[in-house]
Amino acid sequence: MLTYSSIDSIEKQFSILAPSPLQKVEAGWTTFVDQNGIAHQIEVWCKRDDLLHKVISGNKWRKLAKPLQDFRQNPPSHILSFGGPYSNHLHALGYYCKQLNIKFTAVIRGAYLKDQTFNRTLQDLHNWNTNLVFVDKQTYQKRTDKNYLAKLQKEMNADIIIPEGGSQQDALWGMQTMIDEIIQANIGEPFTSILLPVGSGASMAGVVENCPPELAKQIIGIGSLQGEGYLETLVNQFLNKDTPYLSWHINHDFHFGGYAKSTAELDTFCKQFNQQQAKLDTPNKSKLDKSKLDTPLCIEPVYSGKCFFALKTLIQQGYFVPNSKVLVIHTGGLQGAR
Repeated sequence: MLTYSSIDSIEKQFSILAPSPLQKVEAGWTTFVDQNGIAHQIEVWCKRDDLLHKVISGNKWRKLAKPLQDFRQNPPSHILSFGGPYSNHLHALGYYCKQLNIKFTAVIRGAYLKDQTFNRTLQDLHNWNTNLVFVDKQTYQKRTDKNYLAKLQKEMNADIIIPEGGSQQDALWGMQTMIDEIIQANIGEPFTSILLPVGSGASMAGVVENCPPELAKQIIGIGSLQGEGYLETLVNQFLNKDTPYLSWHINHDFHFGGYAKSTAELDTFCKQFNQQQAKLDTPNKSKLDKSKLDTPLCIEPVYSGKCFFALKTLIQQGYFVPNSKVLVIHTGGLQGAR
């Protein structure tokens, strides 16, 4: 089990509220009725990584915690990374770099965006002195090409290139710290399933690689974009093929048309869920750090909303056996809902 001394200093510098609490989720849809008319309750918990920080929450902190700690020992002068115009990764990294006085270049998918009014994500990056480079779709597709990256790094005079979404091997270390926190919370019997949204694959890989059988029986990823086969490849690239893992798969039924796409049904679900959670008296569960639960559980339609919608649907379909205990990992990213 990890010790946290190696990241204590960076956590203190950014006022990270770790460990994030586990919260039992109260919602009407956690009960389902079987074919015999008998009602069954599914116990749902949420790992509230959205509470880690008001800007750099969730898996964005987890995936960048180790690189940031390394930067304290050997700080780069210029970091470059990639993302779309609503990227939680770029938003978090831009904030990091502003706080650490590191030059940051964000390569943004969408050349046309440079002539449009910035959305709030891009406006924040601009305010944090990020060098915004807008490229067309064809150029952006080369973001993993080694020759292109070498040329770009030289042209930009960048010390470090961090992949899209922060998906690199170091990200798995950060996810391990999260798994350790869940184990240390010690809430009893293992979870039947752990659910989390999947975008660039590293968070899912980190959970798969580090989750022991005494914590859960299976891991379910909920694809946030259209990418059957593709998302599995992204996860597998980080996994040690010689290590036994828990059963895992990615459900591709809840992407709602693609990344950052939504429907009226999903928007309504998120809105109603947030309204219901805001009305609940949250400091009522035994395993919570109540001082960290002033903020009600909130979801958005890009990542967490799709994951919770999927969970609701699976429960109502009878996917989970009666008396199952399910954990949803809240990967943050609420800034995208703006």
